[in-house]
Amino acid sequence: MKIIVLAGGLSPERDVSLISGAGICKILRENGHQAFLMDVYMGYPCDTGNLEEVFNLPGAGLEIAEGIRTTAPDLEALKKSRPGNSESLIGPNVIELCQMADITFMGLHGSIGEDGKLQATFDVLGIKYTGPSSLGCAVSMNKLVAKQIFKMSGVSTPRGTSLTRKTKDTPLAELGYYLPLVIKPCSGGSSIGVFIVHTEEEYKDAIHQSFDVNNEESGRKRGKRQFFG
Repeated sequence: MKIIVLAGGLSPERDVSLISGAGICKILRENGHQAFLMDVYMGYPCDTGNLEEVFNLPGAGLEIAEGIRTTAPDLEALKKSRPGNSESLIGPNVIELCQMADITFMGLHGSIGEDGKLQATFDVLGIKYTGPSSLGCAVSMNKLVAKQIFKMSGVSTPRGTSLTRKTKDTPLAELGYYLPLVIKPCSGGSSIGVFIVHTEEEYKDAIHQSFDVNNEESGRKRGKRQFFG
């Protein structure tokens, strides 16, 4: 099978995604598939008349996962390094190559790859992909919505609530919560921005750091919620 493995993207989970995507691509190649690893944000700039060749490249695109560091990626530097001034979260030739593939393997973490946006785009274009539907992704990625569905369905889940930038300084007692607590972004994964807090000082620091994670992901998400419970 011809398989595009999508990884990377413009999110704090970019590097985690590239590492796992490379592992997926290697296994697929070892099992006889024509797999190619591609960064959904940077895409594959080349002559569109030669796109079919990527499925036979010996390197399989794995070079984009080399030299990955353990520190958080500099997303602003990544934006500046991308040719052109496009604001699109999908890079050049991503759609075209996914249309050529028999299926697209979703090796993405975080926004666009797990929140249903890319899946919805693929649904419209008739592109086959692995994993849940766009609706399933959107609902499960939002921790507050997912917990509400669990509660409505009788599934036991810890109590929790969410905060916005306007309500982030509300005292815990006023919210009806007490330490210790777990703090994390309402939408996100790979345990990035997750904190277990035992003191008021830890709690305040965790709330601010959790919002900072979302700022790194996208300056447009200034009002995005954080979740704790």
